[in-house]
Amino acid sequence: MKLIILGSGTSTGVPEVGCGCGLCQSSDPRDKRLRTSALIITDEDKRILIDCSPDFRQQALRLGLDRIDAILLTHEHYDHIGGLDDLRTIAWRTEVPIYGQQRVLQALRQRLHYVFGAHPYPGTPQLVLREIEAGISFDLFGLEIRPLSVMHGKLPILGYEIGEMTYITDMKTLEGEEWERLSQQRLVVINALRMLKEHPSHQSIRDILAHLSELKDRPELMLLTHLSHHAPSHRAMLELLPSHIRPAYDGLCLSLQPESIRATEQSAPIAPFDYMDCGRIAYAEAWDLQHKLFDRILEQKRRGEPTESFLLFCEHNPVFTLGKNGVEGNMLMSEAYLKEQGYDWFRVERGGDVTYHGPGQITGYPILDLERYGLGLRTYIDLVEESIIELLALYGLRAERNPAGTGVWLDADKPALARKICAIGVKSSRYVTMHGFALNVNTDLSPFKLINPCGFKEGKVSSIAQEVGYEVDFTVVKHQLSAIFFNKLKALQNVQCPNLCHIEG
Repeated sequence: MKLIILGSGTSTGVPEVGCGCGLCQSSDPRDKRLRTSALIITDEDKRILIDCSPDFRQQALRLGLDRIDAILLTHEHYDHIGGLDDLRTIAWRTEVPIYGQQRVLQALRQRLHYVFGAHPYPGTPQLVLREIEAGISFDLFGLEIRPLSVMHGKLPILGYEIGEMTYITDMKTLEGEEWERLSQQRLVVINALRMLKEHPSHQSIRDILAHLSELKDRPELMLLTHLSHHAPSHRAMLELLPSHIRPAYDGLCLSLQPESIRATEQSAPIAPFDYMDCGRIAYAEAWDLQHKLFDRILEQKRRGEPTESFLLFCEHNPVFTLGKNGVEGNMLMSEAYLKEQGYDWFRVERGGDVTYHGPGQITGYPILDLERYGLGLRTYIDLVEESIIELLALYGLRAERNPAGTGVWLDADKPALARKICAIGVKSSRYVTMHGFALNVNTDLSPFKLINPCGFKEGKVSSIAQEVGYEVDFTVVKHQLSAIFFNKLKALQNVQCPNLCHIEG
């Protein structure tokens, strides 16, 4: 299990707006503290968010988060729930359960009335509220979660005991027997607003040290969070505190391993590719751009340098292309006739036979180093097909592969009804790809009558618009498809915590 500190600051964050104190002006990035929140990543890669601060958007972008599977709330104060609306971009298709006390869930219903009302506002996140109580454990993705009763001044809130870890924030007091339970944990993340001065609803570092001195045992590591600009600097705390107590900082990733607790900074993973929306572009121009990027990656491989990857989306002027092994007889009209009718024609080096590109069609050119993702060519083509199938499902279309040939089809198992909606043709050299796929979105399908599409005589074709009965938003489809492809490739990259080092120092 891993725990990533998304934010380690108090309700105002550090630096505070308008403050010129020494800590707020610190140049140490570990003293820059967003509002308190944390992320648990289970062994099965489930992501459990503890609180959702107003800084969630910034925290998620820094980490490259694209999914949250559940949320645990400590209480209803704004600095712990203010980012829930920002879940809309990753929780619009799949419900995300939120666990909290009855009072907390009622506060959410009021503050996010446009989400939880009888008629939710379009585009709001799909959040499901689930009531829990202090002291009553529950199962979440195979983890036993035990909510703790914590007093935030006079307000009862929750901490969470999760396996060998306990997470507490905004605490002023805790029952003695709960302190004894903390001493048995390996990792405790706990709030400490400042060094010495008393606060009516938060404990200080001095309070924590006093409690620990009364315990027979101690946690393997106690990590301080919810720190204000009145706390010492990160560097000073490393010098002042005993070795088993350390200040948290934003981006810290802790891994509970059998022999030790290890840590590293966690930052956003390298993007799997650079996305280029080329808009409406002549085929020859896009072909030339592909070659330049393709040759650039091959040269990087020859030099043993890290390679780049690209995804180009184009919308072409009307054009027919024939693959290197394509049969010219599948062009049902002469090249001269096609040019008279305003069509361009090219024989290209990709696989596959003849196809048509034109307005309203997304022609995608992934120019990738497949070795960067551990992919072979066949697996890569499968991934492209899976991405298109997943996109079409968003429009209620059940698409599938066809054993007769690559690409994506509708009713592939019914020969009389089968129709192709996406063609695929790829060139590969040293595991670097070019060319790609052509997805009919709002495409005029009549030019396909001038060819045997992809070499299939009497082959039928279709488009999203033809299937759903109306023209869909072309820009939205591009965004959806690029996001699906991005997430599939990102999942193949190692986004775990690399090069783990001991927490000391």
